[in-house]
Amino acid sequence: MTTNIVITDTNLGDGSIERAVLAGDFAVSRFDARTEDAVLDVAGDADGLLVQWAPITDRVLAGLPRLRAVVRYGIGLDNIDLAAAARRGVEVRNVDDYCLAEVADHSMAAVYAHNRRLTTASRSCADVGWTTAGIAPALPPGQDPVGVAGFGRIGREVASRALALGFPVHVWDPFVSDVPAGVTAHPTLVELAAAVNHLTLHVPATPQTRGIVDRAVLDALGADGHLVNTARGALVVETDLLAALDAGTLGFASLDVLASEPPEQTSAKLAGHPRALVTPHLAYLSTVSLPQLQRRAAEILRDLLTTAG
Repeated sequence: MTTNIVITDTNLGDGSIERAVLAGDFAVSRFDARTEDAVLDVAGDADGLLVQWAPITDRVLAGLPRLRAVVRYGIGLDNIDLAAAARRGVEVRNVDDYCLAEVADHSMAAVYAHNRRLTTASRSCADVGWTTAGIAPALPPGQDPVGVAGFGRIGREVASRALALGFPVHVWDPFVSDVPAGVTAHPTLVELAAAVNHLTLHVPATPQTRGIVDRAVLDALGADGHLVNTARGALVVETDLLAALDAGTLGFASLDVLASEPPEQTSAKLAGHPRALVTPHLAYLSTVSLPQLQRRAAEILRDLLTTAG
């Protein structure tokens, strides 16, 4: 019996990698379904879904009677109702072992670029001319501590890079007690922010972490502080961040993710802010990361359906 796989939506290719992995008893269909109704229209007989941004809500799950497994292209599961899937016996997985090095590299590049004042200096050359006036001298890395919020696999990769470059490293993670020698742990995010010049975020977006970077954290980070976010835009209260950048109570922000993508309203103001370096959600991107993501997503779904079947 053929097992039906529906790729609800993806901008990662034509599905050929997934079809190669799912050869044999799997029939793979690819669509661009990014709403509840669109998913219901194309996936009514699906046994498994490969999903990028499509909302897999309780309503969608209720309308897919054959569905046994969902795998998301990526690490976050924000667009999938996990509780509803569990109630209906639908397995849900992410691809949590791809782009670890890429995101860590991007995060550390942001830290190092700000340490060397690269963005400020480049904009000054364009706007003011060939002068160092108004550009703060760079601190030696040993005097420029980096804070890592979330000490999972990516957070640990960032910490190892920072240590290798000579930055003192501080961390906060309420679920982690084992930190390596030379790393200082803090009991709260505010205390971490107060101890560092750079605060880089590596926690998932959950009901408990949404808006975790608020005015109190930004005030603790301070006027010389630098916020780096390559995780999820929802972690940051963007109105607080915009106010801090406008007032100069926060020095700078390097943002690869925003609450609204493409940016609208407050996100758009941040994207154009003179105290911000904003990139279009590309920290995960490399020549190897996307094919790896497609292959691993298909492998995980294949294994789930083979085991369950």
